[in-house]
Amino acid sequence: MKILLEEKQLGTHSKKNSKYYWILETITGKNENAEGSDEFELTSSETGYIQNIKEEILETINSENVFSFAYEPKEGDFLSIKNNLRKFEYLNLIFINGSWKEEVYMCSLRECDTDIYTTMKTGVAFLSENEIAF
Repeated sequence: MKILLEEKQLGTHSKKNSKYYWILETITGKNENAEGSDEFELTSSETGYIQNIKEEILETINSENVFSFAYEPKEGDFLSIKNNLRKFEYLNLIFINGSWKEEVYMCSLRECDTDIYTTMKTGVAFLSENEIAF
């Protein structure tokens, strides 16, 4: 599996010309007046190419730097890889205990009620089953 997450400001033009894009968020603060909820909504898509190869994506992203820029993930960082052509196909990942994990249910692995997330970077995702260079 070959993955490249290329940094790019996502505008209308770049999103229309790419099949996959990504959004990287990090925790920038805490909300002290949050009300907790024990209800978890399904957040991962159920079908599609990204879901079919999610194990390979996790293996690759946990073993090498797939970003086109210097980046060291920190606890709680959140990465969403999305299909621009099919809005309900995506993969949400969170960095916990030194590795990326899929967050199947929204806010089940992160503190959505108290953590304040801010977008760090966005870009275009290149996913290939072959070991060819992009």
